[in-house]
Amino acid sequence: MTLVLARRFVIGIAALLCSSAMAGATGYYLCTDVPTSLGGTDYTPGQILVSSPGVYSLQIDLAADPDLQLGGLERRADGIWLLSPAVPQEGAGPRDVVFFDGVSPSPFFDGNANGVPDLARIDAVLLEGGHLVLSFDVPVSLGGVDYGPSDLVRWDAPGFSLGWGAQAAGVPAGSNLVGASIDPGGHLVMTFDTPTTLDGVEYLPGQLVQWNGGTLFAAYSVDPNWPPSAQLRDFGFLPAAGAVPDGSGPSATALTVTRSAASLTLSWGDDCPSPGDDYAVYEGTLTEPFTYAHTEKLCTTGGATSATFPEPSGDAYYLIVKRNVVSEGSYGRASSGAERPQGIAMCLPQSIGPTCP
Repeated sequence: MTLVLARRFVIGIAALLCSSAMAGATGYYLCTDVPTSLGGTDYTPGQILVSSPGVYSLQIDLAADPDLQLGGLERRADGIWLLSPAVPQEGAGPRDVVFFDGVSPSPFFDGNANGVPDLARIDAVLLEGGHLVLSFDVPVSLGGVDYGPSDLVRWDAPGFSLGWGAQAAGVPAGSNLVGASIDPGGHLVMTFDTPTTLDGVEYLPGQLVQWNGGTLFAAYSVDPNWPPSAQLRDFGFLPAAGAVPDGSGPSATALTVTRSAASLTLSWGDDCPSPGDDYAVYEGTLTEPFTYAHTEKLCTTGGATSATFPEPSGDAYYLIVKRNVVSEGSYGRASSGAERPQGIAMCLPQSIGPTCP
């Protein structure tokens, strides 16, 4: 939305005020159970990939040990990974979850100490409201309660409880949920290790399925070229960044611009700040007819809600985009109501969450 007009610049701010609208494309991390070719590139089970969306690339290579396989993964907004190995590793086994900061792992959940049976393997790890949620590859009894291989089990130290019941939702008894995550819109999304029929539709390994409550499911992400020999081991959505207000709401702090000598200073507000928030500034050139063609001006403001830089020599527009360590959020909406496109040169992959929780 255009907020300020001047001789050589137009200022735009990227947001919907406290909107829960999501972008149609949501990136996610994933790992596979066997060496796999995706998009013409070969990957191994010890690598974490990112699909953003449908285009695969390497996010992080953990395969210093050629035998390393991942069973479960999730990533927090501060960049910390939660990982579960599919085969025993030094200091961690298939029943454990570790923190990984990109340098070294540290213990987080000890399966043996918390009563996970010896023969069980964690095959899905997710966070919901700050709580650790797990799924296992076989039926397990925890604290005297039986859980199936497609159930999601919440761990609240020192005990477990049912987080999501697969049988009640209509998942066939022969299926095993091997990946689950909560998308930026708050929807539970999952994948299975065998072809699984839900609501009369068959979903294959490698496909993501959204649960819409009750016994209602729908396709979430389908790669028609997913190799039938590979299993998507687990996945996790990029932690979403929100948006900054566009100045249209009663409590919104509108974007302002000041000029001093040959410099511009942009200042904006954020009605829903959270720890670790940061912002990127994008600059584009005004053309006739107008098309969006912005690229990064500043990939970080260090968390500041203002930025100063030399005034451009020609007509320009600017967009302020909220970001976290992992992803950037909304660029705001065009007058048509559609999300503005990402930058030609972008700072981070995009994952849009609501501005206000």
